[in-house]
Amino acid sequence: MSEALEFEVFTLFPAAIEAFVGAGLMAKAIERGLVVVRCTDLREFTHDRHRTVDDAPFGGGAGMVIKPEPVADAIEAVVAERGPMHTILLTPSGPRFDQRAAERLAGKPRIALLCGRYEGIDDRIREHFVDECLSLGDFVLNGGEVAAAAIIEAVGRLREGVLGNPESVAEESFASAADIAASEPDESNPWRPGLVLEHPHYTRPANFRGHAIPPVLLGGDHRAVEVWRRRAACLRTWALRPELRPRWRLPAGHPIVLAVPNTVAAPILVELAELAAGFGASLVRVGGPRSPGPGRHMRDLKQLRRALRKRHGQAPWVLGVGALAAGEVARGPRLVLDVLAYAANHAPPSLILWCPGEPSAEPVDAWLALQTEGPSDPCDRNDRPRLAIGPALIDISQPQMARSPIAPTARAAFATMRAEALLPAAGNQETSS
Repeated sequence: MSEALEFEVFTLFPAAIEAFVGAGLMAKAIERGLVVVRCTDLREFTHDRHRTVDDAPFGGGAGMVIKPEPVADAIEAVVAERGPMHTILLTPSGPRFDQRAAERLAGKPRIALLCGRYEGIDDRIREHFVDECLSLGDFVLNGGEVAAAAIIEAVGRLREGVLGNPESVAEESFASAADIAASEPDESNPWRPGLVLEHPHYTRPANFRGHAIPPVLLGGDHRAVEVWRRRAACLRTWALRPELRPRWRLPAGHPIVLAVPNTVAAPILVELAELAAGFGASLVRVGGPRSPGPGRHMRDLKQLRRALRKRHGQAPWVLGVGALAAGEVARGPRLVLDVLAYAANHAPPSLILWCPGEPSAEPVDAWLALQTEGPSDPCDRNDRPRLAIGPALIDISQPQMARSPIAPTARAAFATMRAEALLPAAGNQETSS
């Protein structure tokens, strides 16, 4: 590790950073060679006579987005000239920077800070060119320069010799801010929109170094774009700041149907019918010719959707249910229903829990990925990725490809519904979490 702690700041306003580090203890640390701060002007990596760094967002909307080319070219040029660095995107949608983060970063030899402006930097930079994202807090600035200055000072002062008295650092304490407290659910109106982080932003080109933007942004369907943005914003919040989401629950007795293939053996059908009845739900057998056995028979999920829409006045949501695959992030009903409800901007309608037992071509609204041995915790933040949403993080539209026995999967689905998504029935002393 080099003696000096090096900061590389990528910005449209180098003078703002240079003025900040040119005064006080930071200026003395730079003069003594303990800290190095270099600024790279993103406009130096543009290729038109106007030095254009921004463009309008795909899908429409207010503001402009910083293009990916000048940012990626600037990062690569600095790495080629001065070596690798720990690259941080400064964004309001990142995890909160705190003293623990400052202590962690103080052990890095070289730190790059990307300062956005306008609506931010094209999200392909977040997804493919940075090591983590950080935010100063739940507020929005005109740009990342203030955040960069704060991180330079908070991290730089931890380097030995920067402060005159080393005990000043040793004796400091900084209590972690408590998570945002979740309000009690309202049984008469359990669903509330709650807070979310901002959705991803993309601008031209539509395909950057093989990384394409979501196709919905090119389709011209403004309603579809809005739904995608709401869904992506809620997913990003669950991935990065799940404590922001309200812990609402559906009322006891919310209409739920357990749907299974008609090919399930008769003894298992009897077990499933009893399981559903104990939960206040009903069993439906889907596909194949009508045959005797417990539960109603439907030709396919489409017919079942129509029947429930006629009964309840609103189309149901179909939740495919599969077992949690190795290395996958759990997707329980609390997460999935919250994302669907936020995207639709209304409380969940009647629900169909579809347990196919194997890969299924039936259209569903989302898929649950459950631990069959017990309820999963959708708020588990161990090893939570800090970057943008990717298929390996959370993709509620994709089914589980591994086969999963139907009976254990159905039991896990009802157990997690009871634990995460439903208020207890009247007279039940169980408390909601």
